[in-house]
Amino acid sequence: MPKQTYGEAPPRSRIDLDDVRVFAAVARTKSLAAAARELRVTTSTVSRRLDEFEARLNARLFARSATGVTLTEAG
Repeated sequence: MPKQTYGEAPPRSRIDLDDVRVFAAVARTKSLAAAARELRVTTSTVSRRLDEFEARLNARLFARSATGVTLTEAG
């Protein structure tokens, strides 16, 4: 494990509860915009958090389209 120095943010290798909340809201609503309204954040925040979560997991969780999102096999 890399040594952390004072003032640096810890690496985000663990699953964050907020990421799970974003994932669950998107899966439930099948829409980034609807999930954002439910979570009371912006759509860009949901998209960014989802992108970061997928990158940490090294898996695509949703297939995105103009009409919404669907879970992938990994999701």
